[in-house]
Amino acid sequence: MFLSTVEGRYWVELIDQATADWESFRMNHAVSKYFAKHVADRRAVPPGDFAEARFFSLRNRNADPVSTAMIRPKRIDVGVAYANRSPFPDFMEDYSILARHMRVAFDTRCYPYGR
Repeated sequence: MFLSTVEGRYWVELIDQATADWESFRMNHAVSKYFAKHVADRRAVPPGDFAEARFFSLRNRNADPVSTAMIRPKRIDVGVAYANRSPFPDFMEDYSILARHMRVAFDTRCYPYGR
């Protein structure tokens, strides 16, 4: 999925472990660990807490990742920029667009290290 946003940036859904691993490497954060948990929880009986999570990468015009979001049912649960920095206020509008498109709630508390 590509969703046009601000200044040529766009969202791409991360749909497999290899892409999540690449995202983690490029962004210097641990999204691949959470994606692996998502895959394991989808296969579990009953499904685990991360089974319904979805992961998105915000890319710039050059297709470089600049932020990563994890959506759980009803809200954007985690949002981080490079090396676990806050994506806000730089990508506030991008996150708002993603939330509206996915019909989920969003606020800046999704940055886990500012809690």
